[in-house]
Amino acid sequence: MRNRLFAPIVAACLLLALLIAGGVLAFVFSQSAGSDPPAEVSAFKKPPTSQPAAVFDVREANGTSLTILPANIDGEALTIELADGVTLEGFVAGRPADIEPGTSLTFIGEPDPVRNFVIRQVIAIREPVTSQADGLPQSAGGFTGAELLINPNHRIILWGPVESITFFPDANRTEVSLAGPDGPILVQIYSGIPLFFIEAYDSPIADGDRFAFHAPAGASPARAQAILIAPQGAR
Repeated sequence: MRNRLFAPIVAACLLLALLIAGGVLAFVFSQSAGSDPPAEVSAFKKPPTSQPAAVFDVREANGTSLTILPANIDGEALTIELADGVTLEGFVAGRPADIEPGTSLTFIGEPDPVRNFVIRQVIAIREPVTSQADGLPQSAGGFTGAELLINPNHRIILWGPVESITFFPDANRTEVSLAGPDGPILVQIYSGIPLFFIEAYDSPIADGDRFAFHAPAGASPARAQAILIAPQGAR
């Protein structure tokens, strides 16, 4: 199945239908609902981030003592001790049925060869407390979820808070209305989409996890005040 995004110019209202296909979410941008071929995908405009992110893979974890390796640059493994009182947030796997009004959603993806946008991941924040100048939702720890991206082709595509939500159990889909950056957006999310909530993280950091914090790439996380964790399998 394909997902089609219709953007009626005269209505100034963006309508987005996102369907799951083969484990990923895709949509095609079209200027009209006629039989014309899809319009060229517009250039990505990656939202600015207030701070760079350093990303590490955990080789070995022993409580707050971690042996880590930079995930986004070349570098040597090092062993560090996390600072006392560090705020830990993490990706927690969720379902569309877990989304509620007020939840902010951020879609992360990349273009594909047939002029689609393929969404690789959806990040949900139940109670965003801050946002950047462009409206990107952030968690209590100041994370958007994009900090953990290390694939240069993956980036933020779409975001916005959920205004209303409708469940269609028989069709295995959930329909949400977002207040998007360019106007109202209607999104149909089918079951199976990779969806993660950013939540307070109270599990021990384990071997194979990945984490990020706000600092230049490669900086030591020993003094990090907040860390975002992607458990192994949640990225």
